[in-house]
Amino acid sequence: MTTLDPIDPRPDLYRRWDVQQTAYIADRDRVYEVLFEVLTHLRPAEDLVVLDLACGPGAISGRLLERLPSARAVAVDVDPVLLAIGEGALGDFDGRLRWVRADLRDPGWADGLGEDGSFDAVLSSTALHWLEPSVLAATYRRAFRLLRPDGVLLNADYLPHDQGSRLRSACDALALRRRTKAFEGGAESWEQWWEAVRAEPGLADALALRETLWPEGSRDWTGASHRFTEAALLDAGFAEAGVVWQDLQERIVVGLR
Repeated sequence: MTTLDPIDPRPDLYRRWDVQQTAYIADRDRVYEVLFEVLTHLRPAEDLVVLDLACGPGAISGRLLERLPSARAVAVDVDPVLLAIGEGALGDFDGRLRWVRADLRDPGWADGLGEDGSFDAVLSSTALHWLEPSVLAATYRRAFRLLRPDGVLLNADYLPHDQGSRLRSACDALALRRRTKAFEGGAESWEQWWEAVRAEPGLADALALRETLWPEGSRDWTGASHRFTEAALLDAGFAEAGVVWQDLQERIVVGLR
């Protein structure tokens, strides 16, 4: 009897990650389209070198390298599960994609990149809201030093109005209404996706390591406002910073070196 090799679950989990994220970010593909439109307008070269910051399973890197066949990317994250899924699904794009595990809460997180001052762009999406404001500001300062003199930073994230404001309350209510509608239509939730991950024996070691990083109940997003983000980018040394796209409180902020 022939023994069949087990099917690698990581490509399917990568695909499902992309799908379940659309329940939380309406028209998510449009976010990436705008992100890359702005990037390629500001940096029109096809052989861009990009840092995918807090990359998760590599949603930015995968899309960007498909779009720009001469580009290269370094994908950085601390989450061993998301890195394992991303690398298992995307591989190294024929040597154009390098995966690095690093914790942005560690002041020396960029030391192992080996690319100081040589990135054309730093990109991030739906990730940096997990960082405390002081860590976020320090991350922007480090990103500034990683960029070439004409480099750009683009962050597509949940960047809310001020806590307690009527605008924030209204936007949160509308986002919840959208999310509820998506779940009623059969969308997979964040919790359901992680249940699927926990059911995969091959990811058990990565999950165990992940639980040492964020013990149960210890992690929550901080949601630094867009005003804080713009001010932090300017303080980091960027010549200009501002919002170029938004839908409710999902925004794309650009910093120009």
